[in-house]
Formats: sequence, structure tokens, C-alpha cells
Amino acid sequence: MESEARYVRIGLATLALIALLVVGLVWLGGSSDDRHGKRYLTYFEKQSLEGLQINSDVRMQGIKVGKVVDYSIVQGEARKVRVLLQVDERTPVLDGVQAVVARHLVTGLAAIDLENPALGGSPLMRIPEGELYPVIPEGVPKLTQVTDTLEEMGLAGQEALYRFNSLLSDSNQAALGETLGNLNQITGELRQAMPELREAVASARRAADRVDSLGGDASVAMQAASDRLGRLTDETAATLVVARGTLERVDREAAGLSGQIRLTADLAGQDIQSTAQSLRLAGDALQETGRALANPSRLLYGPSPESLGPGEEMR
Repeated sequence: MESEARYVRIGLATLALIALLVVGLVWLGGSSDDRHGKRYLTYFEKQSLEGLQINSDVRMQGIKVGKVVDYSIVQGEARKVRVLLQVDERTPVLDGVQAVVARHLVTGLAAIDLENPALGGSPLMRIPEGELYPVIPEGVPKLTQVTDTLEEMGLAGQEALYRFNSLLSDSNQAALGETLGNLNQITGELRQAMPELREAVASARRAADRVDSLGGDASVAMQAASDRLGRLTDETAATLVVARGTLERVDREAAGLSGQIRLTADLAGQDIQSTAQSLRLAGDALQETGRALANPSRLLYGPSPESLGPGEEMR
């Protein structure tokens, strides 16, 4: 009995040690993940998460940089899935990064690819209100872009086919047949009028030749007129030079004649002034003589005693 009790105690102790070891390993593993990784949230609404599992890969540029920690459907929004990612702290997760779902075509397993902006940026650190971690927005997979492009091309082709069918409707075909008939009629009339058109073209060519010849004659006439005008210009310039010289000579002679006239006028003025003075003296003498002749007795006997002044005596 004592040996059995001892074995039971040893077994229980061993189990306890194993349990403690497992708990310690789990705790160390979880703390290691928390210590060596950063967590982000992303919400998927437009992409299918088929094949995505917890611990699925999180990749960047084809390299595994983390894992999917948890995911859940958002309450009240059945088409929206909240996915918690853990990314190695050395991985640059920048502002503008997008998360897309990549699915292996053979196994069907899905992974999440993180695509940073081409121009780079600052690290994604802003935590939105009401969230515990930064949020990475959902992107658009390249396969989806190709599918959308193909769908648009299909719609465009369908529209083109519809328009082509509309173009080939009965009314359009009748109109096209009528147009072809009119074109055949115009072609026949043009064939009949072809000789007249050839004659008209030949006449136009002859008229153009005559115009060219007239143009040559006009060019010769213009050249002759230009030569004559050049000679006339030269002669006019020479005449102007001679006329300018003549005017300068006349101006000089007029200036000299003006000086002579001015000198002659001065001399004549002086002569006239002296002559006027002589005439004035002669007039005074004549006046005196007239007064003397008016009283002969005074001229013969001298002045009367009454006209003598004080101290004067008669002789």
C-alpha cells in the first residue's frame, strides 16, 4: 500500500510539472509574440476571406512578416470582417498601406498581403477613436482589378454589338441600299460627263499657261518701270543737289545785297539829315531876311531908340 501511494504521489507530481511546463511555454510564446511584434486591425468588406485561418501568413513583398491572430464578423454588419494582425516590429508599415487577400490557387489557403505606397511615407501609428490598434484599410487585389477590367471590356463589347445590330436594322439596310443606288447613278453620270471634264481641265491648263506668260510679261514691264523709276530718282536727286547749291548761292548773294542796301540806307539817311539841317538854317536865314525887308528903315537907319535896351546907344 505504501509503495502504491508513493507511485501515485510521484505520478501526480510528474503531471503537475508537465502542466507547469506547458503553461510556461505557452506564456513564454505569447509574451515573445507580443514583445517582437506590432498589432494592427483591418476590416474586410469587399473581399472574400475563404481559406483564411488563425496563424495564416501576413506577407509583404512576398515575405512572411507576421500572422493572423484573430478574426470575427462585426456585429450588425454581416458583410464586414474584423481581422487582427501581428506584424514583426522590423517591418515598415507606412501611412497609406493597404491589406489585400491573396489565395493559393491549388491549396485554396489564403494569406494577407500588405502593400505600402510606392512613394513611401511615415510609419502608421495613429489609432482611431474606439480602436485598440492602428487600422490598415482594405485594398483591391490585382486579380479583382483584372476581373473588373474584363467585366468593363465585356460590357463595352456588348454595347458595341448592340450598336452594330442597330446599324444593321431593316430601315438602315434599306437606307444603305438607296445610298448605294444613288452612288451608282452618280458614278454613271460622272462617266458620261468625263469628256467634258477633261476638256474643261485642258482649257483651264491653257488659261493657266497664258496667265503664266502674262505674268512673265508683267514681270518684265515691272522691271523696266523699276529701272526707269530708279533713273528718274537719281536724276531728281541730282537736280535737288543743284537746286540746293543754287539756293545757297542766292541766299549768300541776298545776304550781301541786304548788307549793301543797309549801308546805302544809312549813308542816305545821314545825307538827308545834313540836307535837312542845311535847309533848316537856310529857312531861318530867309525868315530873318524877310523880317529885315519888312522894316527897311531899320535896315537903313538901325533900330529905333524905343527898341534899344538898357545900356545900348544908337550909332
